[in-house]
Amino acid sequence: MAMSEWIPLNLPTKGPIDLKRTMESGHSSFPIPVSDKLEKYYLVIKVPGTNKTIVCRIGQKKTKVQAELSDPYGSLSENDVKVMKKYLRTIFGLDMNLLQFYEEFKSDPLAKAFKDRQGLRLTRAHDLFESLICSIMTQNNSVWKFNAQIRKIKELAGEKFPTDHFMVYSFPNPKTLYRNKHLLKEARLGYREDYIITTTEEIANYQVRLEKFYDIPTDESKKMLIKLRGIGPKVADMFLLYGLGKIDAPPTDIWIQRGISKMFFRGKEKSLEECREKMVSRYGKWAGLAQLYLFDYMRS
Repeated sequence: MAMSEWIPLNLPTKGPIDLKRTMESGHSSFPIPVSDKLEKYYLVIKVPGTNKTIVCRIGQKKTKVQAELSDPYGSLSENDVKVMKKYLRTIFGLDMNLLQFYEEFKSDPLAKAFKDRQGLRLTRAHDLFESLICSIMTQNNSVWKFNAQIRKIKELAGEKFPTDHFMVYSFPNPKTLYRNKHLLKEARLGYREDYIITTTEEIANYQVRLEKFYDIPTDESKKMLIKLRGIGPKVADMFLLYGLGKIDAPPTDIWIQRGISKMFFRGKEKSLEECREKMVSRYGKWAGLAQLYLFDYMRS
Protein backbone atom coordinates (compact mmCIF):
# COMPACT_ATOMS: atom_id res chain seq x y z
CA MET A 1 0.00 0.00 0.00
CA ALA A 2 1.42 3.36 -1.06
CA MET A 3 2.02 6.11 1.47
CA SER A 4 -0.86 8.57 1.77
CA GLU A 5 0.20 11.10 4.43
CA TRP A 6 2.87 13.61 3.44
CA ILE A 7 4.08 16.42 5.69
CA PRO A 8 5.09 19.50 3.64
CA LEU A 9 8.21 21.57 4.35
CA ASN A 10 9.42 24.81 2.81
CA LEU A 11 13.20 25.02 2.58
CA PRO A 12 14.55 28.55 1.98
CA THR A 13 17.97 28.73 0.36
CA LYS A 14 20.93 31.10 0.55
CA GLY A 15 21.20 32.29 -3.01
CA PRO A 16 19.99 30.53 -6.17
CA ILE A 17 19.06 26.87 -6.42
CA ASP A 18 18.80 24.58 -9.44
CA LEU A 19 17.55 21.37 -7.89
CA LYS A 20 17.38 19.39 -11.14
CA ARG A 21 20.99 20.12 -12.09
CA THR A 22 22.10 19.50 -8.50
CA MET A 23 20.39 16.12 -8.41
CA GLU A 24 21.47 15.05 -11.88
CA SER A 25 25.03 16.40 -12.06
CA GLY A 26 26.43 12.90 -11.68
CA HIS A 27 28.84 13.87 -8.91
CA SER A 28 26.86 13.41 -5.74
CA SER A 29 26.60 11.73 -2.36
CA PHE A 30 24.04 9.24 -3.64
CA PRO A 31 22.81 7.93 -6.99
CA ILE A 32 20.47 10.16 -9.00
CA PRO A 33 17.09 9.61 -7.28
CA VAL A 34 13.99 8.51 -9.17
CA SER A 35 11.59 11.34 -9.94
CA ASP A 36 7.93 11.62 -10.84
CA LYS A 37 6.22 13.65 -13.58
CA LEU A 38 6.30 16.78 -11.40
CA GLU A 39 10.09 16.42 -11.10
CA LYS A 40 9.95 15.55 -7.43
CA TYR A 41 12.90 13.39 -6.37
CA TYR A 42 12.44 10.53 -3.91
CA LEU A 43 14.94 9.49 -1.23
CA VAL A 44 14.78 7.05 1.67
CA ILE A 45 16.42 8.68 4.70
CA LYS A 46 16.90 7.81 8.36
CA VAL A 47 15.87 10.51 10.83
CA PRO A 48 19.07 11.48 12.73
CA GLY A 49 19.14 10.28 16.32
CA THR A 50 16.31 7.80 15.80
CA ASN A 51 15.66 4.41 14.22
CA LYS A 52 13.00 5.85 11.94
CA THR A 53 13.24 5.44 8.19
CA ILE A 54 11.20 7.87 6.12
CA VAL A 55 10.55 8.59 2.48
CA CYS A 56 11.26 12.15 1.39
CA ARG A 57 10.28 13.69 -1.90
CA ILE A 58 11.72 17.05 -2.85
CA GLY A 59 11.04 19.43 -5.70
CA GLN A 60 11.45 23.03 -6.79
CA LYS A 61 8.72 25.56 -7.55
CA LYS A 62 10.22 28.67 -9.14
CA THR A 63 12.94 29.72 -6.69
CA LYS A 64 11.64 27.72 -3.73
CA VAL A 65 12.52 24.21 -2.62
CA GLN A 66 9.70 22.17 -1.15
CA ALA A 67 10.00 18.80 0.54
CA GLU A 68 7.44 16.31 1.77
CA LEU A 69 8.00 13.63 4.39
CA SER A 70 6.18 10.34 4.95
CA ASP A 71 6.73 7.67 7.59
CA PRO A 72 5.84 4.29 6.05
CA TYR A 73 5.58 2.66 9.48
CA GLY A 74 3.67 5.24 11.49
CA SER A 75 3.80 8.97 12.08
CA LEU A 76 6.43 11.63 12.56
CA SER A 77 6.62 13.71 15.72
CA GLU A 78 7.04 17.48 15.68
CA ASN A 79 10.65 16.97 16.73
CA ASP A 80 11.23 14.48 13.88
CA VAL A 81 10.00 17.08 11.42
CA LYS A 82 12.14 19.80 12.99
CA VAL A 83 15.23 17.59 12.85
CA MET A 84 14.54 16.60 9.24
CA LYS A 85 14.08 20.20 8.14
CA LYS A 86 17.56 21.03 9.41
CA TYR A 87 19.02 17.78 8.04
CA LEU A 88 17.65 18.36 4.54
CA ARG A 89 19.31 21.77 4.47
CA THR A 90 22.62 20.02 5.10
CA ILE A 91 22.03 17.22 2.57
CA PHE A 92 21.23 19.62 -0.25
CA GLY A 93 23.73 22.33 0.65
CA LEU A 94 21.03 24.98 1.04
CA ASP A 95 23.03 27.09 3.51
CA MET A 96 26.05 27.45 1.24
CA ASN A 97 26.39 31.05 0.05
CA LEU A 98 26.76 30.56 -3.69
CA LEU A 99 26.61 34.28 -4.44
CA GLN A 100 29.75 34.77 -2.37
CA PHE A 101 31.46 32.02 -4.37
CA TYR A 102 30.41 33.58 -7.70
CA GLU A 103 31.54 37.03 -6.60
CA GLU A 104 34.91 35.86 -5.30
CA PHE A 105 35.78 34.15 -8.59
CA LYS A 106 33.94 36.35 -11.07
CA SER A 107 37.21 37.10 -12.88
CA ASP A 108 38.52 33.56 -12.71
CA PRO A 109 38.61 31.29 -15.80
CA LEU A 110 36.07 29.11 -13.99
CA ALA A 111 33.50 31.93 -14.11
CA LYS A 112 32.37 30.86 -17.59
CA ALA A 113 30.91 27.78 -15.89
CA PHE A 114 28.71 29.90 -13.63
CA LYS A 115 26.38 31.36 -16.26
CA ASP A 116 24.38 28.23 -17.11
CA ARG A 117 24.88 26.61 -13.71
CA GLN A 118 23.45 29.17 -11.31
CA GLY A 119 22.22 27.24 -8.30
CA LEU A 120 24.25 24.05 -8.77
CA ARG A 121 24.94 22.91 -5.22
CA LEU A 122 27.08 20.37 -3.39
CA THR A 123 25.08 17.59 -1.81
CA ARG A 124 26.14 15.70 1.29
CA ALA A 125 25.56 12.09 2.29
CA HIS A 126 22.56 11.08 4.33
CA ASP A 127 24.06 7.57 4.45
CA LEU A 128 27.86 7.45 4.78
CA PHE A 129 28.06 3.79 3.81
CA GLU A 130 26.08 4.35 0.62
CA SER A 131 28.27 7.34 -0.18
CA LEU A 132 31.48 5.33 0.24
CA ILE A 133 30.19 2.55 -2.02
CA CYS A 134 29.13 5.16 -4.60
CA SER A 135 32.62 6.65 -4.43
CA ILE A 136 34.23 3.26 -5.08
CA MET A 137 31.89 2.67 -8.01
CA THR A 138 32.92 5.92 -9.74
CA GLN A 139 36.43 4.69 -10.50
CA ASN A 140 36.95 4.05 -14.23
CA ASN A 141 33.19 4.18 -14.69
CA SER A 142 30.67 6.40 -16.44
CA VAL A 143 28.17 8.44 -14.45
CA TRP A 144 25.19 6.61 -15.88
CA LYS A 145 26.67 3.14 -15.42
CA PHE A 146 27.68 3.58 -11.79
CA ASN A 147 24.27 5.11 -11.01
CA ALA A 148 22.52 2.10 -12.56
CA GLN A 149 24.74 -0.29 -10.59
CA ILE A 150 24.06 1.43 -7.26
CA ARG A 151 20.32 1.45 -7.95
CA LYS A 152 20.52 -2.27 -8.70
CA ILE A 153 22.23 -2.94 -5.34
CA LYS A 154 19.38 -1.10 -3.62
CA GLU A 155 16.79 -3.18 -5.46
CA LEU A 156 18.60 -6.41 -4.62
CA ALA A 157 19.30 -5.85 -0.92
CA GLY A 158 17.53 -2.72 0.30
CA GLU A 159 14.11 -2.21 1.87
CA LYS A 160 11.36 -1.31 -0.58
CA PHE A 161 8.72 1.36 -0.13
CA PRO A 162 5.74 1.74 -2.51
CA THR A 163 4.69 5.25 -3.55
CA ASP A 164 1.88 6.34 -5.85
CA HIS A 165 4.25 6.24 -8.81
CA PHE A 166 6.89 3.56 -8.28
CA MET A 167 8.87 1.60 -5.72
CA VAL A 168 11.71 3.36 -3.91
CA TYR A 169 14.50 1.58 -2.08
CA SER A 170 16.83 2.22 0.83
CA PHE A 171 20.51 1.38 0.57
CA PRO A 172 21.29 -1.75 2.62
CA ASN A 173 23.31 -1.33 5.79
CA PRO A 174 26.78 -2.96 5.87
CA LYS A 175 25.66 -6.13 7.69
CA THR A 176 22.74 -6.68 5.32
CA LEU A 177 24.84 -6.08 2.22
CA TYR A 178 27.60 -8.40 3.41
CA ARG A 179 25.06 -11.10 4.29
CA ASN A 180 23.67 -10.79 0.76
CA LYS A 181 26.99 -10.37 -1.04
CA HIS A 182 26.13 -13.29 -3.32
CA LEU A 183 23.47 -11.06 -4.94
CA LEU A 184 26.05 -8.54 -6.13
CA LYS A 185 26.78 -10.66 -9.22
CA GLU A 186 23.40 -9.50 -10.54
CA ALA A 187 24.53 -5.85 -10.32
CA ARG A 188 27.45 -6.55 -12.70
CA LEU A 189 29.99 -4.50 -10.79
CA GLY A 190 33.04 -6.03 -12.48
CA TYR A 191 36.33 -5.93 -10.60
CA ARG A 192 34.81 -3.43 -8.15
CA GLU A 193 32.71 -6.21 -6.62
CA ASP A 194 35.69 -7.55 -4.65
CA TYR A 195 36.50 -4.04 -3.38
CA ILE A 196 32.94 -3.53 -2.19
CA ILE A 197 32.73 -6.90 -0.45
CA THR A 198 36.03 -6.35 1.37
CA THR A 199 35.14 -2.80 2.43
CA THR A 200 31.63 -3.84 3.48
CA GLU A 201 33.02 -6.64 5.65
CA GLU A 202 35.41 -4.24 7.43
CA ILE A 203 32.62 -1.78 8.15
CA ALA A 204 30.14 -4.49 9.14
CA ASN A 205 32.68 -5.87 11.64
CA TYR A 206 33.35 -2.35 13.04
CA GLN A 207 36.97 -2.38 11.85
CA VAL A 208 36.17 0.93 10.16
CA ARG A 209 33.77 3.51 11.61
CA LEU A 210 32.91 6.03 8.94
CA GLU A 211 31.35 8.62 11.27
CA LYS A 212 34.72 9.11 12.98
CA PHE A 213 36.07 10.77 9.84
CA TYR A 214 33.92 13.83 10.52
CA ASP A 215 36.30 14.90 13.28
CA ILE A 216 39.57 14.02 11.57
CA PRO A 217 41.40 16.62 9.41
CA THR A 218 41.08 16.14 5.66
CA ASP A 219 44.67 15.11 4.93
CA GLU A 220 44.74 12.60 7.76
CA SER A 221 41.35 11.19 6.74
CA LYS A 222 42.59 10.70 3.20
CA LYS A 223 45.67 8.78 4.35
CA MET A 224 43.46 6.48 6.41
CA LEU A 225 40.94 5.91 3.62
CA ILE A 226 43.47 4.93 0.96
CA LYS A 227 44.59 2.06 3.18
CA LEU A 228 41.25 0.39 2.41
CA ARG A 229 41.17 -1.96 -0.56
CA GLY A 230 39.97 -0.33 -3.76
CA ILE A 231 40.25 3.24 -2.48
CA GLY A 232 42.79 5.46 -4.19
CA PRO A 233 43.30 9.23 -3.97
CA LYS A 234 40.38 10.17 -6.23
CA VAL A 235 37.90 7.80 -4.55
CA ALA A 236 39.02 9.02 -1.13
CA ASP A 237 38.41 12.63 -2.19
CA MET A 238 34.98 11.69 -3.56
CA PHE A 239 33.96 10.37 -0.15
CA LEU A 240 35.60 13.22 1.75
CA LEU A 241 33.78 15.84 -0.33
CA TYR A 242 30.43 14.32 -1.19
CA GLY A 243 30.14 12.03 1.82
CA LEU A 244 31.62 14.02 4.68
CA GLY A 245 31.26 17.52 3.28
CA LYS A 246 34.99 18.34 3.48
CA ILE A 247 34.96 21.08 0.88
CA ASP A 248 38.75 21.31 0.73
CA ALA A 249 39.00 17.85 -0.90
CA PRO A 250 38.45 18.19 -4.67
CA PRO A 251 38.28 14.80 -6.46
CA THR A 252 40.44 14.91 -9.58
CA ASP A 253 39.63 12.74 -12.59
CA ILE A 254 40.23 13.08 -16.32
CA TRP A 255 37.57 15.81 -16.69
CA ILE A 256 39.19 17.96 -14.01
CA GLN A 257 42.63 17.20 -15.42
CA ARG A 258 41.56 18.45 -18.86
CA GLY A 259 39.87 21.54 -17.45
CA ILE A 260 42.72 22.62 -15.18
CA SER A 261 45.34 21.92 -17.87
CA LYS A 262 43.39 24.04 -20.33
CA MET A 263 42.60 26.93 -17.96
CA PHE A 264 45.96 27.33 -16.26
CA PHE A 265 48.63 25.51 -18.25
CA ARG A 266 47.77 26.49 -21.85
CA GLY A 267 46.51 23.01 -22.60
CA LYS A 268 49.69 21.24 -21.52
CA GLU A 269 48.52 18.12 -19.72
CA LYS A 270 49.46 18.02 -16.06
CA SER A 271 49.25 15.03 -13.73
CA LEU A 272 46.16 14.41 -11.64
CA GLU A 273 48.07 15.33 -8.48
CA GLU A 274 49.37 18.59 -10.02
CA CYS A 275 45.82 19.50 -11.05
CA ARG A 276 44.50 18.73 -7.58
CA GLU A 277 47.19 20.91 -6.01
CA LYS A 278 46.23 23.72 -8.39
CA MET A 279 42.57 23.39 -7.39
CA VAL A 280 43.42 23.59 -3.68
CA SER A 281 45.85 26.51 -4.02
CA ARG A 282 43.59 28.45 -6.39
CA TYR A 283 40.19 27.94 -4.75
CA GLY A 284 41.09 27.22 -1.12
CA LYS A 285 38.02 26.59 1.01
CA TRP A 286 35.89 26.57 -2.16
CA ALA A 287 37.96 23.87 -3.91
CA GLY A 288 35.30 21.18 -3.68
CA LEU A 289 32.58 23.43 -5.06
CA ALA A 290 34.89 24.63 -7.84
CA GLN A 291 35.51 20.98 -8.69
CA LEU A 292 31.77 20.34 -9.07
CA TYR A 293 31.31 23.31 -11.41
CA LEU A 294 34.34 22.39 -13.49
CA PHE A 295 33.28 18.74 -13.70
CA ASP A 296 29.77 19.66 -14.87
CA TYR A 297 31.15 22.23 -17.34
CA MET A 298 33.74 19.91 -18.88
CA ARG A 299 31.26 17.05 -19.28
CA SER A 300 28.77 19.22 -21.13
